[in-house]
Amino acid sequence: MKKYFYLIFSIIILALGFYLGYLIFSPRQNEPKIDSLLIYNKLQSQGFLITQNYILEQRVTIDNTSGQIWKDFFWGQKIEASAVMKVNLGVDLQKLNQNDVKVNDQIEITLPAIETQSVEIVSDINLQNQQGIFKRILNNDNGYNQALSQLKEQAKIAASQPEIVKQVQANTQKEIERLVKLIAENKEIKINFK
Repeated sequence: MKKYFYLIFSIIILALGFYLGYLIFSPRQNEPKIDSLLIYNKLQSQGFLITQNYILEQRVTIDNTSGQIWKDFFWGQKIEASAVMKVNLGVDLQKLNQNDVKVNDQIEITLPAIETQSVEIVSDINLQNQQGIFKRILNNDNGYNQALSQLKEQAKIAASQPEIVKQVQANTQKEIERLVKLIAENKEIKINFK
């Protein structure tokens, strides 16, 4: 019985010795120090971060008339256009300054304001063009370029409504928190917008 006791005791001592040796002499992995410069570089390398696509049907009316009946009969033009538009919204992390990232007990990031990255047409433009007689004969203009420009401008304005901007800010905050958690998973993150 004593043999087994010494054998088990020796195995336990040997295992404990290996474990302590591993803890003492194992190679340490040098984790990079989490500072504001590291987070700043990682975020700025993302470029423009699109966090929401806003799709809407936009309608515009372009009135190129003078209000004079005879002049408008010959030279007037009225364009009505509609199309489905897609507005990409997010934050340009290239505009982030090094002073916008602070690391203390928590990570505090001040992001640039929400911007429109692009406005695209998803469907064809439905166009109705009423032109005066001479306008149609001498200077025929289908109004497509004017309509396209106005549709994009109006879609951009519609996407900048306060409730949409708040939703984009919430989505941006979640995405930035996700990106920062990859670097510093144990720190609390506070995000502000300019």
